[in-house]
Amino acid sequence: MSRVGVMDLRQLRSFVAVAEELHFSRAADRLHLAQSALSTQVRQLEREIGGPLFVRSTRRVELTPAGEALLPDAQELLSLADAALERARGLVRGQGRSLVIGTLGPAPGGILAPLIARFSARHPEVRVEIRAFDFTDTVDGLRDRQADCAFLYLPIEDPELDVTPLLTELRVVVLPESHRLAGRSELRPEDLRDEVFIEQPASVPQAWRDHWLLVAENGERPRTSPHTADKHEDWLHLIAQGEGIDTAPAVVSRYYAWPEVAYVPLVDAEPCTLAIVRRRNVADPFVDELITLAQQIVAHAANSGTPYSDVARS
Repeated sequence: MSRVGVMDLRQLRSFVAVAEELHFSRAADRLHLAQSALSTQVRQLEREIGGPLFVRSTRRVELTPAGEALLPDAQELLSLADAALERARGLVRGQGRSLVIGTLGPAPGGILAPLIARFSARHPEVRVEIRAFDFTDTVDGLRDRQADCAFLYLPIEDPELDVTPLLTELRVVVLPESHRLAGRSELRPEDLRDEVFIEQPASVPQAWRDHWLLVAENGERPRTSPHTADKHEDWLHLIAQGEGIDTAPAVVSRYYAWPEVAYVPLVDAEPCTLAIVRRRNVADPFVDELITLAQQIVAHAANSGTPYSDVARS
């Protein structure tokens, strides 16, 4: 009988990625592998099975009957393996279980505090950790299992992730305090057509960057600074030094009140949407419950006008 080892799980992960993407190049990018390495792992799995899993042509990739039969079992096996790994990591840290929540900057309205309070009241045995993400972690932080779920802003288009939108919020324009537009009561996308924006690392998904660069509103990408920022503090320093401007969720203006930086409300632009994001096909009842609680907190506050901090006690 064949024994499932580390290499076998890698082969299954490669197979599942190709089966879900039906494209070797996209699957390789998704797994951060060279396409040749991905193809090798798929061929090794096919040799183990004794037949092809894909029908390949110059135009398309399709599953064979054997591939179609293997896919749901492979997805379930990988999900179980990932969950077992997470449980083992919690035991190594000396806890029965820990739940790690990633966050890219502050969550609007102070959602995190009441969410953690309500979850911890139900599960005092679970240690809840907060992990601050950099801009480069918008997707990779979850892919690399740095967190079980994360508060992130849309758009997020990734086949490995499930997205649960929570709330929308207006955006602000972030400018140097000395900028000619810093004294305006509000700004519109067309006011920013000739401005230079702060660029972020190449690993940040393009659709996500385009949202903040107002590409849809202005119909084109603006000029960007040659300097990039991985962290919020670096980003604010670049703006304060006059290297460029940017847009951001309005909550940023409340958490990062810098004297060298001005925040001006942005109108006539798509608002930003905060979501809880998790890995797809990874069963975790604690993450399920956390998402449900977050939805309840947001809905309760929206319906009653109750501050989020008070919802924790209701």
